[in-house]
Amino acid sequence: MSISYITHARRALDAALEGIGLPDRQAQEAVRQEIILRPPRERSWGDLSTNSSIILKSNKNIDSKEASDSLAFAFKKLEGIADVRLEKNGYINLIYNNKYWLKNILLVKGEGAEFGTEGMAVEKIDGPVPAEVNDLFSYRQKMNAEILGRIATLIGAEWDRGVQPEREATGFPLPSAIARCTEAKLKFALIANPPGFIDAFSPILAIDKSYDNPVFAIPYARLMLARFMTAMEEAKSELGEGVDMSVLKLPEEVALARRMNDWPLALERTVLKRDCFYLASFLQELSLLFFKLVERVHPISSGYLTTRAERSARHVLLVALETIIIGGVTLLGVDSVKEYG
Repeated sequence: MSISYITHARRALDAALEGIGLPDRQAQEAVRQEIILRPPRERSWGDLSTNSSIILKSNKNIDSKEASDSLAFAFKKLEGIADVRLEKNGYINLIYNNKYWLKNILLVKGEGAEFGTEGMAVEKIDGPVPAEVNDLFSYRQKMNAEILGRIATLIGAEWDRGVQPEREATGFPLPSAIARCTEAKLKFALIANPPGFIDAFSPILAIDKSYDNPVFAIPYARLMLARFMTAMEEAKSELGEGVDMSVLKLPEEVALARRMNDWPLALERTVLKRDCFYLASFLQELSLLFFKLVERVHPISSGYLTTRAERSARHVLLVALETIIIGGVTLLGVDSVKEYG
């Protein structure tokens, strides 16, 4: 298993804090509790953002200028870093170069769902199951617990499987929803949408054939990828660790590679929020980025899949995407859901 870029950054941050001069371990831990390191709300700000400089500036035991310089120095040594910016508002933003995201796709292709999960700071996952499944809410609750259990197994965390108390059935009848949607697609619809989807459940919206609906978009992306794999059979013999991914220049290719690097973050967010919707949402984002690439290059009717200079790298990109999507739907327990006819 590999280590994700955010785990590398967290370790660099921890190492910098060790040398900044806080009086004792308790003081260090207090500072760590206040520090955040995560992707910013706006991607244009950078790839990772931290308030560490702001937190340290408020601490009377250290020299804030020296502390900020130490943090910046530690971040600049990270692999793939293009720039480290100390913003006027006190935040430190980290920007990685595109070659780093593209190179990591070789790891995604090789490791699949295990990509970037080494060293994840998750030791225990709470995933209570309902005492009885009698409506859409408890049905989703049961699936959500099972998904959290599978993620726990994947990342080597403990799964605390408690039991939710019994409750009366409410809302759209479960048997009717299964009859209208099929059980497989109903499961997908419930876990791929936030819990509030149940309150105004509509069988029509649950299986709507649109890119906005994960129940359609994710399986359809898998169908298209399978077709492209068939068209790229000749490139298989060229695949290996030596593939130069930096030949991929299209913005849509880079955006897809960039987002695949966030797979460990998607798992982590799913665990922290205790809801499978966040993992499904990540797979939906990947699918939509893939559709943008398809719209741009029209892979089958153009030379996109066969141009010798880039075809090996493009094959790796698409195989990695297929691998991550399959890993994701397997964790979600909806890998049997087929594309629409």
